[in-house]
Amino acid sequence: TPTSDDLEQFAKQFKQRRIKLGFTQADVGLALGTLYGNVFSQTTICRFEALQLSFKNMCKLKPLLNKWLEETDSSTGSPTSLDKIAAQGRKRKKRTSIEVGVKGALENHFLKCPKPSAHEITSLADSLQLEKEVVRVWFCNRRQK
Repeated sequence: TPTSDDLEQFAKQFKQRRIKLGFTQADVGLALGTLYGNVFSQTTICRFEALQLSFKNMCKLKPLLNKWLEETDSSTGSPTSLDKIAAQGRKRKKRTSIEVGVKGALENHFLKCPKPSAHEITSLADSLQLEKEVVRVWFCNRRQK
């Protein structure tokens, strides 16, 4: 396992290389998903660079980021899949607005059951004519209030 000095050194070098290569933190997070199957958020990459993750998480991320750097270094100069990945970006869903009546129904359900099961979320979504994901996220957000 790397020492905290190793991680600090790597994080610094990683950030410099990433910037020099012209990739955003979001590009890196997305590329990790496309190349190795784990998408990381821009926030995670930012926290890695700022050494604001736990030692364990830093250790887990280091080999992936190192591999990404090596791949990127070896493929610079030719238009690669990395460029395509960076260009496509992650499309965000448009913000959902929930009508007052529907919001009231969600709120009432929340008071009875703040953590509904997947099945409950599905039936609630069907009855309110909302996407299941919208209802799931509404409950997550509501619990954070």
